[in-house]
Amino acid sequence: MVKLGESRLALLKFAEAARIYESCGATLHYNSIANAQSLASLLVDIGDMEKAQSMFEEVIAMRKTVYGEHCVQVAKTINAYAILLAKHGQMDVALENYEAAKGTYMNVPTPLIGDPEFEVKCKYDVTLINLNIASIRSKKGDHRDAVACYEEGVAGLREYEIALAELQKDPLRPPETGKNTAHKHLVAALGRIGSLKLKIGDSNGALLAYTNLLEEVKLDSPSASQTEKAKAHIKCATIYRQQDGAESHKLSVTHLQQALDMYKVIFGPDHKDTMAISSSLKQWLAEDEKELPVQ
Repeated sequence: MVKLGESRLALLKFAEAARIYESCGATLHYNSIANAQSLASLLVDIGDMEKAQSMFEEVIAMRKTVYGEHCVQVAKTINAYAILLAKHGQMDVALENYEAAKGTYMNVPTPLIGDPEFEVKCKYDVTLINLNIASIRSKKGDHRDAVACYEEGVAGLREYEIALAELQKDPLRPPETGKNTAHKHLVAALGRIGSLKLKIGDSNGALLAYTNLLEEVKLDSPSASQTEKAKAHIKCATIYRQQDGAESHKLSVTHLQQALDMYKVIFGPDHKDTMAISSSLKQWLAEDEKELPVQ
């Protein structure tokens, strides 16, 4: 057994196993393919990206030979390869592989015997791919396409939560541990939609996204989501402040007060951001008081 962290020793072991599989003529055996993918991951660990990419492409080709062009195993491997490429800044090639992984998932034939849980997990994989595609498109400046992908991702995450709740009705099924992760993805995606909508000049669309985010975050939501909610209150406050009218200014103050309350809890009253929000709130209240009609 190879100890965790001994990447170079593990690499030698996997390479030796690969030579044995090859000598036995078993390079297309399940274990051989799994060995090759582990080898590719270890090459990443030691920083040999050129060999890692070559190995991943080989694994994908082997999986296609064994399982066919359109199968979940192939889709998962292409997705893993795309994640690797994105982590190392190769965004264009990563995007191509995310799109290929998504297309592979979408073309997987319907099984003769349905497995609801397996189908839910596959749809969730596609949803995460959509979010990764959206992230890359956003970084490339394709804001409108990024928004469309994020919105597709949000729809998928909501469908996943509904499907998960349905599966959880089975009393024999163990509790689901991935719900909080999906929820954090949902909240983060709504925040990204709001930010991108502002960049393309759609303040109403941004306000809708941030309002949806505020509704999604509950008292028992993860701390990361609570922080996203606090930031969304600031965004809503800023949007309302830029609108004319006493009612909009009243809403801006309400949102900024809620942001301040949350920042005090999350970061503390002496944090620089908390103090900045407090200062802005005092300024806005003073401005609004001056605008009140004289009785």
